[in-house]
Parts: sequence; structure tokens; C-alpha cells
Amino acid sequence: MSIEIQHLSRHYGATRAVDGFSLQLDDSVQVLALIGPSGGGKSTLLRLLGGLEVPDSGTIRLDGKELPHSEDGLREFRKRNGFLFQSFNLFPHLSALENIVLPLVEVHGWTRDRARDRAQEVVERFGMSAHLGKMPAELSGGQQQRIALARSMAHEPALLLLDEPTSALDPEMKAEVLDVVEELCQAGQRIILSTHEMGFARSCADEVVFLARGQLVESGKGETLFTSPKTEVVRSFLGKVMKW
Repeated sequence: MSIEIQHLSRHYGATRAVDGFSLQLDDSVQVLALIGPSGGGKSTLLRLLGGLEVPDSGTIRLDGKELPHSEDGLREFRKRNGFLFQSFNLFPHLSALENIVLPLVEVHGWTRDRARDRAQEVVERFGMSAHLGKMPAELSGGQQQRIALARSMAHEPALLLLDEPTSALDPEMKAEVLDVVEELCQAGQRIILSTHEMGFARSCADEVVFLARGQLVESGKGETLFTSPKTEVVRSFLGKVMKW
């Protein structure tokens, strides 16, 4: 996927979540990881790239096309993509199966039979077939996040956006979810994710972007940025978070 960002800004009052930076990546990038300290702008940039928020200024072009500005255009753009957030956002009153079926029917216009078949197919891929009839409260955190990931993948999105998908999970559950995401990367799914999992970003991302205080500090190929960072800010950050 090619990404071209020009002078992008998004402010919340006095907080400059994204502060006027530019970035250009060619279409060799399949997996893009956004890293950096908490509050640095990762989640805001992800939401802007996914059309969930509109910039105060600047432009975003994905695959040569500028993101729509109208609400109708953004709605159609969002429907083509998949989203997964750190909170699972499952409907608590629906079974795991119905959490996947409902968006396919109501948002994408599928028949219920087709939606159920697709839900069962994608859940089997994620090793969750035995849990389809369970309510979210009956599932572990890792299981809930895998169902949420299956829901985001069910309509075969052009782009999958993951916002710190493992931050609410314990280490064992993180590993479960990261294994599934790694499988998607290897299968060719286009992914943009914000993450604090440095080992995962290093091994799976084609390109890594480091954000701090709303600014793009450094970007580069995954292995290169982690082994030979150019800036002291990135060297210091990686020295702390990869110390153990």
C-alpha cells in the first residue's frame, strides 16, 4: 500500500495529537507499525488513516487516492476496511457468532445464511469454533479479542487497522492474539497497527514509524530502525523498552 501524508494535523484543544508532519511510503509496504511513547499520536494517526477522524489540516492519500472529506464518502471508505481496538467492543448481549454475523448483515448487506457461513469459516481459522455459542462474558480476554479480530476480518477488508490490540491482555493472551495477527501478515493481509510490542513490530513490519508528541521522529524498515536508529530519541526509547 502506498501512503502519502502531507502536513497532517489533528488537535484537541491545546493538545497537538498530530502536529503537521508529512510521510511518504511506496507500495512495497504491506505491514506498517506505529510505535513510540504513550500519548505520542499513534492512535490518532491510525484513526485518521482509517477515516474514523478527519484532520484539521493536511491530506492523506492511500494507494494514490485522497481520503474522502464527506461523511458519505468516509462511511463507504470505512466499510472497506477492518478495525480492531484495545477494548474488545463486543456486543455483550450477543453470542460470539452473532457478534460476527450482525455487522455482515446490517453494514455489508449480506444474507444471514452467507454471514453465518463466513463467520464459522473465519472463526475456525482462528481456532475458536468451540466458542461460537458463548456470550462474551463467558470468554477469556484473549478469546474475546480473537472473536473481535475475526469480526474485523470477516468481510475481507482491503486494509486492517489495529490499535494496540494486545494492551489489555496478560502475556499468555497477548501471545495468542499476536500469533493470529502474524498469520494474517504472512497471508498477505495489509495491516497498519499501533503497538507497544517491539519484538512483534521488529519481526513483522515492513516499515516502522516512530511518533512522539505528535511528531514523526523517524521512520524506516523494521530491522533497520531497531538495529540502527538515527535519532537519540528513538535510541533512548528502544534502550528502555527492549532492555529486558
